[in-house]
Amino acid sequence: MSVFDRASKVNVVVSDSAESAGTAAGHAAAATLRKVLAEQPRARVIFASAPSQEHMLRTLGQDSLIDWSRVTTFHMDDYLELDPAHPASFGTWLADRLPEAARPGLDRIKQDVDPDDEVRRYSELIAAAPIDLVCLGIGVNGHIAFNEPGDTDFDDPTLVRKIELARTSRQQQVDEGLFPDIDAVPTHALTLTVPAILSARSLVCTVLGEAKAAAVAATLHGPVTTEVPASALHTHSDVVVHLDAAAAAQLPAQLRASDAT
Repeated sequence: MSVFDRASKVNVVVSDSAESAGTAAGHAAAATLRKVLAEQPRARVIFASAPSQEHMLRTLGQDSLIDWSRVTTFHMDDYLELDPAHPASFGTWLADRLPEAARPGLDRIKQDVDPDDEVRRYSELIAAAPIDLVCLGIGVNGHIAFNEPGDTDFDDPTLVRKIELARTSRQQQVDEGLFPDIDAVPTHALTLTVPAILSARSLVCTVLGEAKAAAVAATLHGPVTTEVPASALHTHSDVVVHLDAAAAAQLPAQLRASDAT
């Protein structure tokens, strides 16, 4: 286990319901993206692909002031050994939920090519220019992307890597209705590393549901440690975490109430 100092204060917004938390996160992401596009010709955004992001993405996609033709989008992880057309493929999941105008700008992780070649290709894409915004979640075991507890390096020199999925992460996919049982969930994936995620100018994190409450508490109220990869958010200078009341349930009362909506 590695423990690091906190370098910044994570802004926490607690909403009464999952829908209101997703709406608030979507508005925050839209405001950030509009600001970027007002300042520069193009924007580069990385999205997580998970049920917790669905309402955030819907809200973001409804903002008519965003010119998606000027936005290049990426996603932060995807399974190996899964048909890219499978509905649980993260690239397919995300493409189905982005506004139609954004889909031409999505550069997907390729699942049907040599993984080492794809690590190099996607790393080059991520490194080609600064990332302006990352919209992410937190896993039930505290992972971000597929950077798992005990298998994460906050100083990883790479941007993309192959990962063996923790059983907890695979079970989460079943619990969220994406696969019928754990044997159907792939065992390996490609993921952006923690440094790749934290390289973004701004982070908007959306975490929903009681199943995430322990991970949220460990992330926001515990030490910055590789045993809780999401705790690395504390080392970023511009991050807001949107929670519903269920996900915030194990936080200290003062933190649950301090930024409540």
